[in-house]
Amino acid sequence: MLTFKPCIWRDGALTELPRPVDVVRVQDSWDFAQFKVPLASGDAIEGRSLNGVDISLEGRVGRQAGVLTADEGDMLAALDALRAALGVSAPEDEYELFLYHDSSSGTYRSFRECTTVRFEYDLSAPQLFSYSAVIHASDPAIYTDAPS
Repeated sequence: MLTFKPCIWRDGALTELPRPVDVVRVQDSWDFAQFKVPLASGDAIEGRSLNGVDISLEGRVGRQAGVLTADEGDMLAALDALRAALGVSAPEDEYELFLYHDSSSGTYRSFRECTTVRFEYDLSAPQLFSYSAVIHASDPAIYTDAPS
């Protein structure tokens, strides 16, 4: 049975996203050329191709890797770890984003060739910090095998 467990896999290290993760939006988009002939009804579309995928995530820092984040220091440490995992220091610096796994069958759902577009966190609610991230996967495929 697939279990929702969003994680970043980079350089052999797995970083779970702080939980709960409230929102996951995956946006596919296509490029194409659209042609219109004046005074003729309709148009023609050519060259359809799937772009990379944008994944938007929103969550709160209540748990990190199954451990409760009991105070502001613990929540800041969880955000620091997530910030480091999402960090991009070079153009070729990419990671794999896992969304689901099934430990009994070794089946996963992940995006590869990921880079961070935006990472934002809100520290104004000391009881439970929140965060959001936009991740771009250059490869639009959804992979089902173990981390590469």
